[in-house]
Amino acid sequence: MAKFAGTSKVALMAVLSCMLMVSHVEATITCEQVTNWLTPCISYGVFGGVVAPACCEGVKELNAAYQTKEDIREACSCVKDGAARIPGINYDRINQLHGLCGTPSPYKVYPSTDCSKVV
Repeated sequence: MAKFAGTSKVALMAVLSCMLMVSHVEATITCEQVTNWLTPCISYGVFGGVVAPACCEGVKELNAAYQTKEDIREACSCVKDGAARIPGINYDRINQLHGLCGTPSPYKVYPSTDCSKVV
């Protein structure tokens, strides 16, 4: 019986270890991907006017790439950090893109957005 109890403890520890590894999910989306998808949107974000078809394609590709909450948070951080480096960016315009492109957005980006709390 003592031998069985020891085996049960080892098995329980293995299961708990697996559960801990599974619970930590990392983003599969990279900032490089987000940048590539959304670069065609910069001119609209700065100057307004007509949204380029390539911009909407990128917005839709980004939305299709979301697999986890971490993906959404990573993309939010990438957009926020990237937008902050663009002189003359209009945050209201960039937050309109999803609607103009006919796709939902899980977040709005402003300098004050806390992307770790998105979703």
